[in-house]
Amino acid sequence: MYIFLETLKQQALDYTLGVLPKEESLLFEAQLEEDEDAQMYLVEAQEDCANLSLTANPAILGNEVRTRVMEYCEPRMDFEPFLNCVEMERLRVSFSPNENRYQGGGLSVDLSDIQVGAIKDNVRTNYDNLLQLLPLLSGKSKAAAGEFSELQKTLRSTPSFNSGIERVLDHELSSEDPATRSVLRTTLATLPSLSFFSDRLREDQANLADTRRLFYLCRDQLKIMRASFKDLDPDRLVDDEKLRLHGAGLLQTKWWGAEHAYFSSKGQVKCGHFFDGPVTERCVEFAEYDANMYCLANLLAPRSSTGDFHMELMKDAIPGATLAVATAKMSESSFQSMKSVTGNISGVSGSDKQDHFLWKLIEDSMIRGHQSNHLGELMEKKVFGANRLGDQVYLWFAWPAIK
Repeated sequence: MYIFLETLKQQALDYTLGVLPKEESLLFEAQLEEDEDAQMYLVEAQEDCANLSLTANPAILGNEVRTRVMEYCEPRMDFEPFLNCVEMERLRVSFSPNENRYQGGGLSVDLSDIQVGAIKDNVRTNYDNLLQLLPLLSGKSKAAAGEFSELQKTLRSTPSFNSGIERVLDHELSSEDPATRSVLRTTLATLPSLSFFSDRLREDQANLADTRRLFYLCRDQLKIMRASFKDLDPDRLVDDEKLRLHGAGLLQTKWWGAEHAYFSSKGQVKCGHFFDGPVTERCVEFAEYDANMYCLANLLAPRSSTGDFHMELMKDAIPGATLAVATAKMSESSFQSMKSVTGNISGVSGSDKQDHFLWKLIEDSMIRGHQSNHLGELMEKKVFGANRLGDQVYLWFAWPAIK
């Protein structure tokens, strides 16, 4: 046991220094999800390295350390043009967080509110299949150690999640119906990416990075589904609604250097240095934040002219708010296509119709997150939105900061 803990301590230190090989880093990240010793040693290693940096003389990094540390660390983007744009000036002047934070509920509905029986069955089946899948992806699973046979057997025993998405989208759906909005939220935010990576594993194209990504997607999808349908898993929902701080580091770990997929469109995610501190107070609130981040990524992935996009999480840019920003280079025509989905659904068809639903999901979330019944007022204050500066497009939403 002592040898195991010493090895774990060394892994935590190597991970902090950026010299742990990539495959081992993925395994260590998986272990962090469930192993309190790993979490403790990581904190100790980070504190030791921080203290050392304050006392040691400057040194030149070795090539191996530099390569590992900088692999996913892109040069920090210059957000000054965006932060000084008219919309952000408006947001700074008008933003005033509600004293009451989102604690669950809102537009949550019952499964019985879904009028189409096939869609109702699809929601239940997806949830049950994901519950079965999650432990096969956790830090202590065989898949986390690089053995995929059990995971692939389970995936191949059930239909692709994409078939369920198609069944939902084949119906004429009205985005004004609360039950339909909950269905769309659980269909379009996380599930397309989850379907992409699970299908890739199903087809013998497995790697550790995909299983790690799939773990986060599976966990997030389950939380979003519970928050959307309050009778789907009431016992776990009660736990999701308990007071429990969730930090920006959880989002950074999930998105840093990740490959994101929205149906057939893929994009590489680049991240800035997310601020250090809590973002939400409950799992159910974090599910809201998660869903919004996925919606922004889904809107950008098909339209980025470079095949990648950048995500940033800022705390001090807007007093009283955390500001989530997703940005990519985009042509004028692609931007106009995206802007069209933020308006009325009339005249919108095909994939643009799906993207219109994504924007509606963000609108719903802003109402819940800001405890407001006045969407027009939130839009006027620029609490969320999209703009283009030069060839760079920015999507954003502001969320009440934790004091």
